[in-house]
Amino acid sequence: MRDLITAWVVVFALLAMVGSAPVRALPPVDLAVIVHAQAATKQMSAIEMETLFTRAQTRWDDGSPIVPINAPPGSELRVEFDRVVLRLTPDEVGRFWIDRRVRGLGMPPRHVSEPATIVRVVEKLSGAIAYAPEALVRDARVKVVARIRQGKVLPP
Repeated sequence: MRDLITAWVVVFALLAMVGSAPVRALPPVDLAVIVHAQAATKQMSAIEMETLFTRAQTRWDDGSPIVPINAPPGSELRVEFDRVVLRLTPDEVGRFWIDRRVRGLGMPPRHVSEPATIVRVVEKLSGAIAYAPEALVRDARVKVVARIRQGKVLPP
């Protein structure tokens, strides 16, 4: 019983910290959702991306591991992606992952700070999926499987 009470105290403390971060309105960013060039996937819906980035699905159809890569929390790329694909605010995303960790259901995807680095990681890492500004993927050796423009998921 004492362990349960301690766990809930930790959860509430973490929720209080997540809820205290101010959210500012950001203009939409045009994003390309990208996978490794050799990936079999040609196009993805918002629902499919949601299952990968919430870690509900951890393997591609061929059995290889999925490696989702996020932009850092609070970045305009991450806020836009989470708003459109996960349909969550930054605070809600934080609470979602705290809940998953407390229940032992997994950790969030890793994040990479620089958008250009995100693209390079996806170029090199089979199984990777990420999002980046469209302008950065024009000459990259990655496959675009969806686009996010003006708050909507569009085909590549």
